[in-house]
Amino acid sequence: MRKKTGKRQRLEPRSPLTGQEVSPSATKAQALTFREWAEVYLDLEEVKKLNSYVDRKLKVRNLVEFFRDTPLIAITPEDAARYRNARVQYKRISCPECGEKVSRSVCHCGWEREDVGMPASMQTINHDHTALAHMFNVAKSHRFRLLLDNPASHIGKPDAKNERDRIATSEEWERIQSVAAPHLKRFLTLAYSVGPRRGELLKLEWPDVDLKRKEFTLRHTKNGETRTVPMTPSVYEVFLQLWTERRLDTYRVFLYKGKPWKNPRTAFAAACRRAGIKCGRKGGGLTLHDFRHTASTNLRRAGVDTMTAMKIVGHKSEQMHRRYNTIEPADLHEAAAKLHRFAANTLITPPVLSLVSHLQVVEIIQSGRSAAR
Repeated sequence: MRKKTGKRQRLEPRSPLTGQEVSPSATKAQALTFREWAEVYLDLEEVKKLNSYVDRKLKVRNLVEFFRDTPLIAITPEDAARYRNARVQYKRISCPECGEKVSRSVCHCGWEREDVGMPASMQTINHDHTALAHMFNVAKSHRFRLLLDNPASHIGKPDAKNERDRIATSEEWERIQSVAAPHLKRFLTLAYSVGPRRGELLKLEWPDVDLKRKEFTLRHTKNGETRTVPMTPSVYEVFLQLWTERRLDTYRVFLYKGKPWKNPRTAFAAACRRAGIKCGRKGGGLTLHDFRHTASTNLRRAGVDTMTAMKIVGHKSEQMHRRYNTIEPADLHEAAAKLHRFAANTLITPPVLSLVSHLQVVEIIQSGRSAAR
């Protein structure tokens, strides 16, 4: 058979590493550096809407320090693996050039520190890896079509194995309450009682607080699902106090010096220090997130059923549980009532039968046996 004549079919170049065809926008990708793509990425609306956008910016900065002006298309899985191996973290110090606090190897003003960083934790590296993978996924999306492959997806993320079972004991809770600043004490009361995440509380606004129904709604949640949380009496009292301090120039509930509170870590560390409690994840210390574990544990101890407790705390259940279990508002308020009864009656002493009542019970049993005969 004669072969058809005509124009020779154009062969697309292939990636030397994965064998995939290079994106039709390869020319643009070759001219785009990682640093330039990072600026574009952080300016995207879909990225700015992330609940973790502030943290994502820090992750991207760490990535830019490593990849710098490498062409986006030239980054390989081996480069992603090298980043994981080279990832270190530095102590936060003041830059001698501009005076800004810096916890990276290079300050934004260009000053480079000389001390050697310590290896970052596995969880920190995995978070950076997640940010890197998302950057490449956006680059290969139909909107940009800069790449046809995600080099970061070829490198696995080992399990960090950083699960914690630490909770605040009743004794620790009493000690922290006695020394905590008023604004921190109110914040911790909500975390200890019903377990919202730190960011969920900091972004809580007054239109989502219903003092009449004694419940509040969290809209800025980690999993993106809005949930309504009932108030225990102690939580309700906190909201009454906060209501007297609200301002007209902001809807935020938790304020510090008249402005929305951004981070309670400093106040919490100071309270732990005054209470004589070790603060931080290392060495069995106490963290803010441990109060969320404490709330979950207290809900279980109070006898609240698992599905209702998950609804209050905000833990996502499996798909089948979501389909066949419905939590009504009445169930949530009943859970809050159970939790209050648990807190008020932590130590329950069973009644002791008196000698007279004991003899009466014996007589009733004996008379019953006689009648049966």
